[in-house]
Amino acid sequence: MNLEQNLTDALSQSPEGKAEEAWPADAHLHQPPEETQLLLAERSSCLSVKTYLGMCGLPIVERISNNAEFMSPGGRLTRLPLLRLGPVKTVAEFEPIVAQAEAMQGGQALDSWMSEDQRDNVRSLVNYVENVFTLAEIHMSFVDEVNYQRYTATRSGAAYPWPLSFLRRRAKKKEALRILKVYQWEDQNNDQVLHEVGVCADTLMGQMEQNEPEEHYFCGSRLCALDALVFGHVATILTTALPNMELAEVLTAYPCLLAHCWHIDQLVYGGKILGCEKEPEVLE
Repeated sequence: MNLEQNLTDALSQSPEGKAEEAWPADAHLHQPPEETQLLLAERSSCLSVKTYLGMCGLPIVERISNNAEFMSPGGRLTRLPLLRLGPVKTVAEFEPIVAQAEAMQGGQALDSWMSEDQRDNVRSLVNYVENVFTLAEIHMSFVDEVNYQRYTATRSGAAYPWPLSFLRRRAKKKEALRILKVYQWEDQNNDQVLHEVGVCADTLMGQMEQNEPEEHYFCGSRLCALDALVFGHVATILTTALPNMELAEVLTAYPCLLAHCWHIDQLVYGGKILGCEKEPEVLE
């Protein structure tokens, strides 16, 4: 079965087998400009959401908005991307957007084929993976001094002239350090952060080991929210040219994760995100 047919089958797994009409045709997804403003954790969140909505076959209009973060109704970690559904309803960040999409799709939801226990397991993994990867990305962006000075600082204030750019950089760093403190990551050094990412990757590998060899996704042959989330983070880390690439180096030690991302990239984006025509080799 080819990848295109696999996606078609995954999107049609519901008792009714028909599309949900409640999703508006003019749903707008807002984010700042990727080339000049999006930070590592923000880019991961935006890519994860776009991948999930693409897997669901839900149409969106992408909007580039310098003030997307301030338009956001809030969130735990990045406040981005912002999904606007009609003139009033707005939702931000991966998990709330997934919950909203599931509620609007009903029996057409991406995970409608799962048992309740499977859904609970996936939700727990999504929350864990989102926390670890996002906190690691925030740490490597704001605490690692080389990354901060040569990557994060310039992007943090890029939308504003001086002195507003200086004030915005300082506010962004203060907020990042606050988030790290809330999750008790403020005293972590780089080695500890990379270790946490490795433990998370090991957990994901344990999930994949339950699959048959021909099953490419975390829950077997069918897609779920965890596939979109992991792809968003791993693909972003691998394709963001940070001065310190230690985070990407950790992930390259997990060829099964790289192969998973290759399949998602081919399936949803036609290979345009990773720019890799050949599937990474997975050693037994």
